[in-house]
Amino acid sequence: MATYGWLYDAKRCIECRACEAACKQWNRLEPGVQYRKVRVKEMGHWPHVRTQAISMACNHCDNPLCLRACPVKAMYRRQEDGAVIIDESKCVGCRLCERFCPYGAPSFNEKTGKMMKCTMCYDRLELGLEPACATVCPTGALQFKPWAEIANVGVAMIENFNSPQTTRPRIRFVADGWPAPGR
Repeated sequence: MATYGWLYDAKRCIECRACEAACKQWNRLEPGVQYRKVRVKEMGHWPHVRTQAISMACNHCDNPLCLRACPVKAMYRRQEDGAVIIDESKCVGCRLCERFCPYGAPSFNEKTGKMMKCTMCYDRLELGLEPACATVCPTGALQFKPWAEIANVGVAMIENFNSPQTTRPRIRFVADGWPAPGR
């Protein structure tokens, strides 16, 4: 099974939110529903305050707590690419996946009463394309790569990111001194 993941360089992110817009457009998400979100966090103490942007969506973890928490087995992992998917026809909207995900990926759709989240654009992967979010990043801050290429690049955790120890998310962060791989 070829699996994939994201490589993110916070220093390159200009908070343009193109990744959010591309995701929303490709997945035809209605107003108020987002799979990918750019979150900006303040860090430090006055007068040494700084901000950091992080583009977050489902990390399609190796040990997804959301999948394990689902009482009706509405979540599964695709063997083709490692994407963790919600089968909305089985979802009962109990929101346990939302409570157990440390990265805030699953979200409740008030209109349908079902949970939704990033699908890793598996429909695009099947066409030989990358996820919509990664194709539009103008600075290369968000990249999508085969996991084998990036699993040991950079670091597994940055400030304002929950511990990856249990879930083992498929995202790596470019750290000081680590050059981002070419696009």
